[in-house]
Amino acid sequence: MTTVIYSKQLIADPALPPIPHGVVVVEGERIVALGRPEEVRVPPDSTVIDCREETVLPGLIDTHAHITADNRYGYALESHEALDLPTLVLRGSMSLRDDLASGVTTMRTLGDRDDVELRFREAIRRGEIPGPRLVICVRALRPSHGTAAMLAFPADGPEEIRRRIRENFFLGAQCTKIFATNVQNGPGFLDYLRGDLTGEPAYTQEELRAAVEESHALGMKVAAHAIGGPAMRWAMEVGVDSIEHGNLLEEQDIEWMVRYGTYLSDPNLQLFFDEETGFETFPTWKYDWWREKVERAREQTARYLPEAIRAGVKVCLATDSTHASLWREARHLVGLGVSTRYALLALTKHGAELLGMDDQVGTLAPGKIADLIAVRGDPLVDILALRDVRMVMQAGRRCDPQRSNLGW
Repeated sequence: MTTVIYSKQLIADPALPPIPHGVVVVEGERIVALGRPEEVRVPPDSTVIDCREETVLPGLIDTHAHITADNRYGYALESHEALDLPTLVLRGSMSLRDDLASGVTTMRTLGDRDDVELRFREAIRRGEIPGPRLVICVRALRPSHGTAAMLAFPADGPEEIRRRIRENFFLGAQCTKIFATNVQNGPGFLDYLRGDLTGEPAYTQEELRAAVEESHALGMKVAAHAIGGPAMRWAMEVGVDSIEHGNLLEEQDIEWMVRYGTYLSDPNLQLFFDEETGFETFPTWKYDWWREKVERAREQTARYLPEAIRAGVKVCLATDSTHASLWREARHLVGLGVSTRYALLALTKHGAELLGMDDQVGTLAPGKIADLIAVRGDPLVDILALRDVRMVMQAGRRCDPQRSNLGW
């Protein structure tokens, strides 16, 4: 079946000028032609999707999410361990549906309860639930004294790390997630917070090297949770593919990211800067020591993230545990003085490159998978246009799921 999409404006690649009144022709799952109306032959009897009042652009890519943790229910991580698995699965199903409705067609998931990432990926592949195409780690890795026990599994020493990565690969993992920083002294949630937002090393450089070597040997990329400090630089030196968060970034770290070609994923901008969904809206804001940590990380992010982008670091935006809200991340990136064009790259092309999928998704071109969305307005002029998604196509199939009432 052939489908043709007519647009007011087509952003096939955010790095290139948009195409006025661009046309996209899709056969099956793939794009077969695109361009100006006079350049594209439209087969007769094609199914028409009329987006002549919208901007059409590539489907969005969320490079860091936790399926069953969703701050729209409150501070998700605080209650994550206490909730029963059926409740978490029901919430996760709703969150994935909302992610797709918000324009996210591909998502990398980096830690969750049990093996739910695997189950969700297969359910989406079978067409049982709507959701983004998932790239999963199966089980994130942390040391025995590491934070986020609700999202990761313990592994200590190079050999155990290698064994865990092999187990993940056997189960169907497509990437590795490892906590390079943050340790926890005590089992409670406040103990978790005290260990969060620091540059305290969780693994040795030898352990991080083992994770990278084993993952790369199996064809999997490595995402390292690293807020800052020496372990973040160790991770870059041994070859991790992305630093997750990096909110205590310093000038030296920027130099290392450029030197090693390391991507910076999920700087958690809405948690630090959003008045509706940020840290200040959570009950934990009452603790003076926590506010001090957040404010320090916020200042570092505001200062050094734009500097990293100017230096050539490729940033990928993500929602982490606040689903269906990539537009907020883009809004706050632009609010730090970054261009709307770069924000779109951070939502599409950069993510595809990081996931090793840039030959398939991230931009629109003949032969690529037909993942695209239509938004009312022009996101190159006003990035908030991304909030108003009017059409979602995933792998050539129009899928506009009804969003829940949890949206912002």
